[in-house]
Amino acid sequence: MISDRLEASAFYKEFLGEVSAGRVGNAYLIVSEDELAGRIMLELMSKVLLTDVFRDKESLKLFKEGTHPDLHIYNRGKKITVQDAENIITEAQKSGWASERRLFIVDNAESAGADVQNKLLKIMEEPPAGAIIIFRAKHESALLETVRSRMKIMRLPLADDGDIEEELTESGVPKGVALVASRLAGGNYALATAYSEEEGLEEDYSAVFSLLANCKKTRDMAPYVYGGLFTTERLERILDFIELILRDVLAEITASNVRRYTYNRDAELEQIGDGFTPGGLAMAILAVNEARRMAEVNISPETIGEKLLFDILEAKYKWRKS
Repeated sequence: MISDRLEASAFYKEFLGEVSAGRVGNAYLIVSEDELAGRIMLELMSKVLLTDVFRDKESLKLFKEGTHPDLHIYNRGKKITVQDAENIITEAQKSGWASERRLFIVDNAESAGADVQNKLLKIMEEPPAGAIIIFRAKHESALLETVRSRMKIMRLPLADDGDIEEELTESGVPKGVALVASRLAGGNYALATAYSEEEGLEEDYSAVFSLLANCKKTRDMAPYVYGGLFTTERLERILDFIELILRDVLAEITASNVRRYTYNRDAELEQIGDGFTPGGLAMAILAVNEARRMAEVNISPETIGEKLLFDILEAKYKWRKS
């Protein structure tokens, strides 16, 4: 489980040590592009900080439902307002109901306005005893410097591809889909989960490998362009797959140590790369970005596919090995 992996991390153990030693801060910022991992870390930290929730089953139930009297969550489903910030300041002055601490969580903190952030500075600069505020954001740069400077920043590292694949498989995702989704997600559990729920993911991934390996001349293009691969619904994903595979081919022929997105497909990568130079692959990848720009102005998917495949072939032969 994701929570088990986060609990076993050095990052979380350090936090536990600080709490055990009585060095609890009054303001924290959890930074993670992975929304799922970030929220699970919020829950783990809340359980530690509000230890009294474990007195009985009812308290634990309230905690899990987000209705524990000393746990206050904002900016999840409804954008936090200045009035909400004023309520936090008021509530922070009160004593806890079931714990010595009162915990105020601002989720999706990057969307909190500057007026809200400035208002909340009050309890960061003059923290009431037992009041703790935690922000969770995908990117810390969206927060005011005055806010960031008063919070302990806890940056969650990206997960390992293998861990994400195992997590998806354990949750019932077919192994082939889990493999593709975990590699595409770049260490992001939430993104991998979203990928795994997309219909036809593994099939489209394999189809793009076939396209790049077998489309060697312009006369080979038609079955792929007009065979249902380039549709409005599938276009974004197909373009992503083409770019990721081309990047891996480039890494393969240059013997680069950069992160790879494909596994157990070495023969196919070699077949796709045959005849390509690094310069040709770079031009082919740029052609994918041009295809994305074409999609933004509502050009038909088939037209985009035809031009993209032509540009990839042109890049290959214009920059061919001598």
